[in-house]
Amino acid sequence: MGLLAKLLTFPVSGPVAGVRWSLKMVERTAREELTDDTAIKQELMELQLALESGEIDDAAYLAREAEIMLKLRDVRYWREQFGLGVAGGPVRVQRDEDDR
Repeated sequence: MGLLAKLLTFPVSGPVAGVRWSLKMVERTAREELTDDTAIKQELMELQLALESGEIDDAAYLAREAEIMLKLRDVRYWREQFGLGVAGGPVRVQRDEDDR
């Protein structure tokens, strides 16, 4: 396509290119947020420290740990969906004896 054709179609192609770029940035940001497990791992470390320091008991720890592991499982699912590397084996959630 020549320079003249690009100039003539710019009123239409310019905004389309801008919208396309914006959508790519939104998609990239969404992927990064869905696959970032840094905050979740930090939350798990803080929970373990609270248990070790005696701030919470074992029952509270197990309940909160199960919630955090579910979040990690969701991150792992999205990493697999986007074809990103997944380290380790399956993420398992510990259940109480009554749930079995």
